[in-house]
Amino acid sequence: VQLLASCEGVPVRMDQPAAAISGQKFDMTKGRTARAQACGFQLFLFIPIVVNQRADFAYQNLKRQAGNGYLTDIRVQETWTYAFVGTLYCTIMEGTVYPPCAVLT
Repeated sequence: VQLLASCEGVPVRMDQPAAAISGQKFDMTKGRTARAQACGFQLFLFIPIVVNQRADFAYQNLKRQAGNGYLTDIRVQETWTYAFVGTLYCTIMEGTVYPPCAVLT
C-alpha cells in the first residue's frame, strides 16, 4: 500500500494574500501577467522524479512573482513531452497581479 501512496499528487491550496484579507486596496487598472512553470520527469514510464510536486512548485513560484500584489485569475495548463527514456510533465500557471494602491500622505 505504501508503494501506491507515493504516486499521489500534492494538492495545491490557492489562498488569498494576507493583504487582500486585511482590506488593503489594490490598483485594478495596473494588472500585469505573472507566469511560472515547474516540470517533472517519469523515467522509463515508471520512476517519478519531481512529478507529484510540480503544481505546488509552480504555484509557489507564481506567488513569489506576485510579491505583495493581489494574484487572481489563475490559469493552469498541463503539458507532456515524450522523451526516449520517459516522459516530461510540466505544469504552467499564469495569473494577473494587481499592485497595492499608493498610500496618500
